[in-house]
Amino acid sequence: MLIVLVIAGIAVVGCVVLASLGHGGEMAEFPPDVPPLDLPDVHRMTAADLVVLRLPISIVGYNTEAVDETLRRVSTALSERDTRIAVLEQRLAELTAGRVETLREAYARPVGARREPESLSAAEVWQDDRADAEESW
Repeated sequence: MLIVLVIAGIAVVGCVVLASLGHGGEMAEFPPDVPPLDLPDVHRMTAADLVVLRLPISIVGYNTEAVDETLRRVSTALSERDTRIAVLEQRLAELTAGRVETLREAYARPVGARREPESLSAAEVWQDDRADAEESW
């Protein structure tokens, strides 16, 4: 009887060693128990999408994976929009500063003085010609 218990113990220890080394096979992967989220692409996400979103509920509350995925997608969408807004505000500030500088140069220049046409853009040349025509009337 003692020999049978020793052999059984050695067999159990051997199986545990083999399983821990990865020779016992792999565990099967099961599909997730939650349905996929009904959120659109990050670039097209709106506030209405979040209002109508219903997160799946598990036994102990909301499904953690679904909530994490939703928060990740929303934070990505918000950061992309914040970046886009900052870039557009920077462009607007640059254009406004350039317009103010152009107006300062136009008012600081004497009435009869003209700049060289090579340094002016086509729109500025047209504006200067129009201003000269209006002054002559």
